Amino acid sequence: MFGERDDLDPPRPAHFGIPPDALSDERPDPRPEEARRMGLSRHTEEGAVLYFASSLSRDKPRHRMIAWILLITFAAPAFYMLLLLL
Repeated sequence: MFGERDDLDPPRPAHFGIPPDALSDERPDPRPEEARRMGLSRHTEEGAVLYFASSLSRDKPRHRMIAWILLITFAAPAFYMLLLLL
């Protein structure tokens, strides 16, 4: 379960008469090529954050807000440590 990679799933039978390959064209994998090569999938902690962040669209205002919140969340500890060192 946790050690399985989602990009190596075997082909499954058609669901409701739709072939499995038909859905892959509609929802492409948003992960960067480097993440695929490293084996990061949505089943790992780092891969889940990467998968979520790469699925955000810059055209939607809510997605931009979430991206800023993510940036602040991950940059705040580093900024705080920098202030403590100075």
